Amino acid sequence: MRDFYREREFSRSLFSTLLLIIHLMATPRRPLGLIDANISDRKELSPYIRGQVIAAKRFGHKPAEIATVLNLPDSTVRTTIIRESQRLNGKSKKGRGRRKSYTPRDERNLLRHIRLNPKDTYAAVRQATGLEISRTTIKKILKASGITNWRAKKRPALTEKHAQKRLAWCKARKDWTRDNWKNIMWSDECSAERGKGKCGVWVFRTPAQKWDKEMIETYAKSKDISVMVWGCFWGLEEGIGRSELYLLDRDFEAKKYGYSARSYLEVLEDQMPKCWEPGLIFMQDGASIHTAYAVRRWFQDMAIPLIDWPAVSPDLNPIEHVWWHLKKGVLEAHPELENIGATEEAIQALGRALVEVWGTLPDSLFESLIESMPRRVAACIAADGWHTKY
Repeated sequence: MRDFYREREFSRSLFSTLLLIIHLMATPRRPLGLIDANISDRKELSPYIRGQVIAAKRFGHKPAEIATVLNLPDSTVRTTIIRESQRLNGKSKKGRGRRKSYTPRDERNLLRHIRLNPKDTYAAVRQATGLEISRTTIKKILKASGITNWRAKKRPALTEKHAQKRLAWCKARKDWTRDNWKNIMWSDECSAERGKGKCGVWVFRTPAQKWDKEMIETYAKSKDISVMVWGCFWGLEEGIGRSELYLLDRDFEAKKYGYSARSYLEVLEDQMPKCWEPGLIFMQDGASIHTAYAVRRWFQDMAIPLIDWPAVSPDLNPIEHVWWHLKKGVLEAHPELENIGATEEAIQALGRALVEVWGTLPDSLFESLIESMPRRVAACIAADGWHTKY
């Protein structure tokens, strides 16, 4: 029995020595010295230190001895021993957290108001609900319900009547296949302004460099020179058909010398004999130059069928997506255009560049746009005729 107690006393002495060595190894950092990776800036004990405390207690050491060797408060050691069974692998239990400044009823009222008034500002939300909580707290409540504050997408204004007509138009064509859509001659005009078509610029910077002139992407305050162009495309059995890119002439007899039905008729008389074939149906939107009596009479005389088109529906016209690619291509192919002033020669150079790039746009772009029509129609039906992502 005497040998047993002697061996136990030796084990306690050896364990105390080991704890002291471990404690001495973790010496404080010397001024301007390297930071020890084992030093924690948290006040609570790490699972490693808690393990030392529990191991020392099991070897028979008293809390006061453990506190002295590990340089810990006596109360911390005693609390660690008492709460051993409540912890998993020596990790701290999660606290209850700070008491909420709002009730579940406040949260329900907030969510109800947000859903009914999604365009309110944070100040308006606080005023309407009577909640005296911070913007951060509102964001936290909304995020838990999957709601965040986004910049609203911009789309043309629609009325109930517009939505109904759009929905009816799409439902009548919801089962159309590519063979149906390829027979449509998709047409439109576009005002191609010099410098348009740029992608958003991203910069690598620190928060303090936010307003440095090198980090700013500038833009011209006034409008630059522009050219009004017209084009159309359609599908073939294999491949794509497209018109020439036509540069519209201003009608100096029209009000403000703009573009009129007379300008549009010049386009049709020049391009339709080259493009239209029996079986193709021409598409044009409801712009005033398209619906003028002279234009409608021209299509009747030429026996070229028109597809009925719902008003305010640029998202259903795939050629709308071509214009950005056209402007982007001009920027890439002719960067010198930005430095040749705003003369008549510059306008002509811009027109030539647009015609050139139009001819280089890949057929795959137009093909993908025709193939997107079933998805556009489905999206419009899903939105009950209202706005879509296109």
